Amino acid sequence: MCPNTIGQKAEDLQLANCRQCGAELPSFSFGESSPYCKTCRSQISVGHESKPVDSFALPASAAVASTPPTATYALLFINITVFIVMVASGVSWMTPETGEVLRWGADYRPLTLGGQYWRLVTAMFLHFGIIHLLGNMWCLWSLGQLAEKLLGSLSVLGLYLLTGIGASLLSLSWDPMRVSAGASGAIFGIAGALISVLYFGQLGLQAEGVRKLLGYVVRFAFLNLLFGLRGHVDNMAHLGGLVTGLLTGFFLARSFNLAPEARSSRRFLIFAMSTVMLLVLFVPVVRATQYAVEFEKGETALEHHDPRAAIPHLQKYVAARPGEAYGRQLLQAALQQVHRLDEAIPEFERALARDPNNAYIQVNLARLYASQNETGKALELFKKGMPRAEPDALASYWYASTLKDVGRPTEAESNARRSIELDPKYADAHELLAEILTSEGKKAAADAEIERAKQLSK
Repeated sequence: MCPNTIGQKAEDLQLANCRQCGAELPSFSFGESSPYCKTCRSQISVGHESKPVDSFALPASAAVASTPPTATYALLFINITVFIVMVASGVSWMTPETGEVLRWGADYRPLTLGGQYWRLVTAMFLHFGIIHLLGNMWCLWSLGQLAEKLLGSLSVLGLYLLTGIGASLLSLSWDPMRVSAGASGAIFGIAGALISVLYFGQLGLQAEGVRKLLGYVVRFAFLNLLFGLRGHVDNMAHLGGLVTGLLTGFFLARSFNLAPEARSSRRFLIFAMSTVMLLVLFVPVVRATQYAVEFEKGETALEHHDPRAAIPHLQKYVAARPGEAYGRQLLQAALQQVHRLDEAIPEFERALARDPNNAYIQVNLARLYASQNETGKALELFKKGMPRAEPDALASYWYASTLKDVGRPTEAESNARRSIELDPKYADAHELLAEILTSEGKKAAADAEIERAKQLSK
């Protein structure tokens, strides 16, 4: 610190400010002089002098510490190795499919909190492509080394795992149906712990240097949270990691008041208590998002062609999240498959009231109306939805049938042929086309369609 400038003898009189708090020091003293005031000397361990902040600076701007940051290296190695193995197995190195990353252990509430709890850990070592990986590894390299210099290797490993789980819990609570992976939640956790340690810890570092380091870490957290608002970024995981790190770091900061030999046991106790707190939070998260497990069970049952088993699970999901479209569509499809039209039609009508321009809902509700001989309602919805809906043989069949019933054979023939084009083996469509051709007086063509229908029905 700079001495006070009082005349030319200021340096000789030792007029200076305390390195810890900035208070003015006496002009002279008996015995060994100290760069700290009396109050600060009582708070600093014997022999623990203030270190220049350069020895703790970020690796991007200063020399690496004499002790290798083994925990940071280990975390980098695991993340990079997992990515290499994923790519070697056939996963895209630039833009992997969501399902591929999910199979490797990404977070997804229906699976993670449905019994596959290990995903809370594996998700923090997986990445959606090389850009995602490199960005996270650079941040881990920078912040991890600084944290390791201040807290030690075991604390950094503990922070990465603990705050990574905290990140996953908030992410799963906020959006249970999102597939999430990456080291960024844990990296935000390390940043949060550094903020607390640099702000509250009595580190024995020069105050100006600590302010610079603290400013860097705060800017890192703030700017990356802003970046996460752009979309397609799991900002809730970032926030969950940051908050977990801030809270854990607050208690870790207090361990610097202890003698060096007592710090390890105190930090172990802090991590143990933090783990217990996450376990306590785990229970309400599971209960609050139980509907996601119901969705997974219902979707799995449909994939195994068991709509009857799917219906009760999907009904529970829809009751918990009435505004969510995809789950409702699955329920509607299951009800249709088991011919429970008296339940399927009200479901589609409620969905249409929420989303009146949804082509999928319009066409499927029109099909149901047509099957119930409510021709007028069916035709109105077919006209709105068919031009925008995904091409579908069954929808074209029912649209053709409705047009035939209202006496519009030309349009009916066109849609019947469209149904056959989409599914040449659809026998009912051939029979319908034969009826339409007969009404138009095209007997030969109608006979040919009847023969094709018979062949397909064998």
